Amino acid sequence: MIFYEVRVTQKADLDEQSVYKYISEKFGEIYAEKFRAKLIKTFQTLAKYPFIGRVAKNDKSLRVLIINKRNKLVYKIIESEIVIVRLMDMRTKSSGKY
Repeated sequence: MIFYEVRVTQKADLDEQSVYKYISEKFGEIYAEKFRAKLIKTFQTLAKYPFIGRVAKNDKSLRVLIINKRNKLVYKIIESEIVIVRLMDMRTKSSGKY
């Protein structure tokens, strides 16, 4: 089995920090850590199965993977690398722009 390398963009890293801070402040550090662990597990799954996300509607070079009922990952595959472009809240309208 081929494993892809996962790389997180600066914008996606800032998204993750923002979500972590929100969860930590609203629900506590334990839940924020659970979210982070879920995100890491999702990265590991993507490394094994990079095509599990659906193709984005407005940009066919991107893929979207729902990670929980509130958040989705936007990523692209470049050769043997998965680039995490954004971590987005599905409750807000993004108009397909990442």
